[in-house]
Amino acid sequence: MKDIPLYKQIQEAIKSQISLGNLRPGDRIPSEKDLAAQFHVSLMTTKNALAGLAEEGIVIRSKGKGTFVAGQAPYNLFFPADEGSRGERELPAYRHSYGKLIGMIIPSMRTQVEQRLLDAIENAVNGYGYTLVIRVSRGSAAKELQSLEDLGAIGISGLILFSIGALHERRTVVRAEELECPVVLIDRYYNDRPVVSVCSDNKAGSRKAVSYLVGKGHHRLALLTPPVEHSVMADRLAGFESAVAEFGLKPSSVLRYTVPYQRFNVSRKDGAELIHQWMLIHHDSFTGLVATDVELARLAYHALKRINRTAGKQLVAFDDTEIPEVAYIRQNEAAIGAKAVSLLMGHIARGEQLQGRFVVPTQLILPS
Repeated sequence: MKDIPLYKQIQEAIKSQISLGNLRPGDRIPSEKDLAAQFHVSLMTTKNALAGLAEEGIVIRSKGKGTFVAGQAPYNLFFPADEGSRGERELPAYRHSYGKLIGMIIPSMRTQVEQRLLDAIENAVNGYGYTLVIRVSRGSAAKELQSLEDLGAIGISGLILFSIGALHERRTVVRAEELECPVVLIDRYYNDRPVVSVCSDNKAGSRKAVSYLVGKGHHRLALLTPPVEHSVMADRLAGFESAVAEFGLKPSSVLRYTVPYQRFNVSRKDGAELIHQWMLIHHDSFTGLVATDVELARLAYHALKRINRTAGKQLVAFDDTEIPEVAYIRQNEAAIGAKAVSLLMGHIARGEQLQGRFVVPTQLILPS
């Protein structure tokens, strides 16, 4: 390597990361400053390295945004004109982008639902001859908004948005509208904005859960749920309350416990202890339990087992807990992903209007 110029060594290192799949189309390349520190070279050297990669079409450079891995050849990616220092911002014309790229923003990739949604959407996007560029918001509204800006810089033709979906949070959707970026929401919707969305039928899912428990003779129910922070939980709770009324359950026979996300979704140990203490007090008050969050269902089952109170009780979760004794409401992630991509591609290819709220049926899976 000693005989190879330093800027060439940097280029080969970046190319190697791309070929290994560690850097994908749309991923941001470290800045000139970061590369200089990493390789112990001058800023001029890293500047030359990135300029050379840009000339080869391997990366795309956008002033004020950074350097990104280019899409698959032979696609040219569109970039907005350079921004002025303080002047009015020129918005990128997404609808005239030449890049065959679709962006996706997702809160994380740790749950089975998220992984299956991602697989379904990537397969559908590839089927249309496009490449999916993924950004993970990690539950941060600021990171979600920045992800949109990053995707805009590489010229996506449209966006599939799995938003953090907080009821008060609209900035990413509003910004996408400002950028004239076609967007389809998945697993979320907003009542006050005409943004097309594709979601599971969560209200019907809750009704199936209550109907199953009542049909099994459980007339004293418990509900474990996180706070209503987005449309999914709002619908699951609305469906539960509607079903309780439909099946004539007395208000006094239904126990409700709202558990803050930070108490069970950050530290599993803290969450387990919290649910354990609740079960010690309330286990005699119910025989059937509905959990609107899969992690809460797991914690509830293990808490009951810890105090030897699983006998005569039945749990129903949203999504698979991977506990054979627990029934669950299964979402059809493949259908959600396919529908979302179909709607987006219909707009991109044929100018079809993006409007409406689409719900995909759920299925009750009985204990094995």
